[in-house]
Amino acid sequence: MAGFGPARKDCRVASFVSVYVDWAAALEQVSAAAAELPLPAGVQRAEVVPAGDTFGCRVAVDLTGDFDEQRDGPRIARAYAARLSEAVGVPVFALHDLILAGRSDW
Repeated sequence: MAGFGPARKDCRVASFVSVYVDWAAALEQVSAAAAELPLPAGVQRAEVVPAGDTFGCRVAVDLTGDFDEQRDGPRIARAYAARLSEAVGVPVFALHDLILAGRSDW
């Protein structure tokens, strides 16, 4: 069930960030919510994908576009995660933040 969300064919996709959805949300629920959310500035595609069991999450949304990944990626992911969390009613996290939180446990 990949490929959910609008995509623009005239874009140069060079950047990528992900958000991960709490395990309590089903893939179909996340797909429906993501299809309704507007894409952040610089993002041309949002793809909902199964994530196995990654950081207690089983659904991810990959955001790709032409934004500056290092400078703007974490901000874009956090803002999208907040909107998606509101839409699905469960926590959603920027992958960047999950990785940083995991590193603090090492």
